[in-house]
Amino acid sequence: MTGYYRKRQERGKAVYDILIKDGFVIDGTGEGGKKRDIGIAGDRIVFIGDASITEGTRVIRADGSVVAPGFIDIHSHSDFNLLADPTAESKVCQGVTTEVVGQCGLSGAPLEGAVWVRRKNELAHMGIPVTWSSLDEYLQRLEEAKPIVNVATLIGHGNLRAAVVGYENRLATGRELRRMSHLLSRDLAMGAYGLSTGLMYPPGVYASGDELLTLNRIVAEFQGIYATHLRSEGDQLVEAIQEALSLAERAGVSLQISHLKTYGKKNWGKLPTVFSLIETFRSRGLAVHVDRYPYTASSTGLDVLLPSWVWEGGQQEELNRLADPACRMRMTESLQVHNGDPEFWDNVMVSAVKSSENRRFEGKTLREISVSRRCSPWDAVYELLREEELDVEALFFFMSEENLGRILAKEYCMIGSDSAARSVSGILRRGKPHPRGFGTFPRILHQWAGKGKGFPLETAIHKMTGLPAEKLGLRNRSVIREENFADLVVFNPSAIQDRADYGQPFQLPVGIDYVIINGTIVIEEGRLTGNRPGTVLRKGS
Repeated sequence: MTGYYRKRQERGKAVYDILIKDGFVIDGTGEGGKKRDIGIAGDRIVFIGDASITEGTRVIRADGSVVAPGFIDIHSHSDFNLLADPTAESKVCQGVTTEVVGQCGLSGAPLEGAVWVRRKNELAHMGIPVTWSSLDEYLQRLEEAKPIVNVATLIGHGNLRAAVVGYENRLATGRELRRMSHLLSRDLAMGAYGLSTGLMYPPGVYASGDELLTLNRIVAEFQGIYATHLRSEGDQLVEAIQEALSLAERAGVSLQISHLKTYGKKNWGKLPTVFSLIETFRSRGLAVHVDRYPYTASSTGLDVLLPSWVWEGGQQEELNRLADPACRMRMTESLQVHNGDPEFWDNVMVSAVKSSENRRFEGKTLREISVSRRCSPWDAVYELLREEELDVEALFFFMSEENLGRILAKEYCMIGSDSAARSVSGILRRGKPHPRGFGTFPRILHQWAGKGKGFPLETAIHKMTGLPAEKLGLRNRSVIREENFADLVVFNPSAIQDRADYGQPFQLPVGIDYVIINGTIVIEEGRLTGNRPGTVLRKGS
């Protein structure tokens, strides 16, 4: 292909569908950038060098701009949001061209048994009929939606366990584990890139190490990755890290530790020990990486505050316990033991609810809500969860800015938003979600990358492109190279900046002028073009 275009170029004709002229090209490998022109034909990069403007049917003048590979969001939760609104506005406007979904134990498939019922009910309010069961059926449904971005998926362990065991707190039987293994093998063969766990959430919290080891040995056979939301990110962080590393080494699987953090001030000092453990296993040859977003607040469901026994049996059982005075007394004892700091309730903010009646509490802390409702903070938690049928999202402000910088700077740290795609209007504008959904990648480039900051610009782009592509095994994306797919971002390095914050999260970043996906312009002069050229990526295809 390349030689053919070089021969045609000699004739001085317009041989490129798009020519990006005079940009400072940072190729995603971590190496220094150079001023280069890039010629695109169809969905591929076919030329890198010096070209005449007459050789491009469409010319993008990039003098003063950086041209980088499209960013990979290595930790995304857009599994269902892409079905509701495939424009993925909040992601593509950040320069994201590929999303890796199926994280934290939750994926679009498989959907069987208890997990099918749960997802069917949850997705009804988004207008998404659940018409699939296997991964192949889900990916076909995703292809029909025509997403703007490329999409790769992991298989959620929570899906496997809920489909076979349900939400019971017990060991899986031999027969159940064989069924889980069958589902995993089937969906890995259909193109999944690996397995994820959410070991702080039901039903993953009830899984044994032996169960996870059995499943990860299958992942290793398919040369997939294992991404894990650890059992603890705070008080038992070191033990959780040890479990993940040991399991991955025994299974022989590539490990991704999800959104590495030290949660809670009393745990901030554990980071050197965590680094030491990770680097010891890396020195032994284990492929270990972490991902992280550049903020010090986390975000998840409010019921994560409850002890794990409350979740046993599924959502209805959880609601029943929230209504039971004796159960609430036990919950309160646990909350007061684990969250005894009086300031705790000032650092948890409700970000989204389902009902219009409680929308006034979005953006309010649990302390503020308890004062408004004239009750204790824990009773505010119980009542809000009951009224919203558990559908309450919250932000948790318990992390260290210093530790954040140290994590981001590690050579094995990739960048992931830990967010689903959203939009500034329509069905995906809801509540006051974490600003990471709109700002993660520009925030890295503005606040952390460049001279006198955390790391060089080339390193930042490598963390968003070449490094995650290598982790996943994507051989022809996210590095600027002739014959690779033309997923590209053109941005102004002095102007790029996130604008979303906790009070006003639905704000798009600035400084990204063009985004190209599979050779098609999707962002032009900072605005969506309406094109949706993304593709569903299947491992091995």
